[in-house]
Amino acid sequence: MAFEKGIRRGPIWNDVKKVHDFINDFPFYTTGKTEKDFENGFSTTLMAVKKQFENDVITQIDKSQKVNSVYCFGKNNRPDLTIGKDGIAFEIKYTDYGSLNSAIGQGYIYRLDYKFVFLVLVISEAIKDLYYEIADGKEKQLEDILFHLSEEMNIFTYIVPSFPIKKVGTPKCLSFFR
Repeated sequence: MAFEKGIRRGPIWNDVKKVHDFINDFPFYTTGKTEKDFENGFSTTLMAVKKQFENDVITQIDKSQKVNSVYCFGKNNRPDLTIGKDGIAFEIKYTDYGSLNSAIGQGYIYRLDYKFVFLVLVISEAIKDLYYEIADGKEKQLEDILFHLSEEMNIFTYIVPSFPIKKVGTPKCLSFFR
């Protein structure tokens, strides 16, 4: 299996670092209640600041450019949005327990044709205890997997709540970016 080569320097890497900052600051819990709401909210924000990126922001909202699909398992798999034609792919998942595994699998598929992948896992209020457990370091094996994806695969995962944080000292974004 050959993955697109992702070099951690240059214009695309500069965009990766900017995206990292945007995700950490983005208020996902105010964006909506469905996966499409979260996708549209984040896509609209990136489109509004597209001049800050060195490559084109390509979304499914703006029909002037098409988000390139990745063909795998007999079907086309399309990221939610991209920066550049083969630079950065995004998958935004409004998650319950089952879709966490699915999102990681999608990240691998997108890495076939994209240099970097951002997985944004928006945790539903129904499983908010999982968010707090991850934030408290009680999910060590999950953290190990996500840091491995970051370091070895250029798949950066962000876990964000779809609900306001009420536990003092808990971050509003859990970032697995190295």
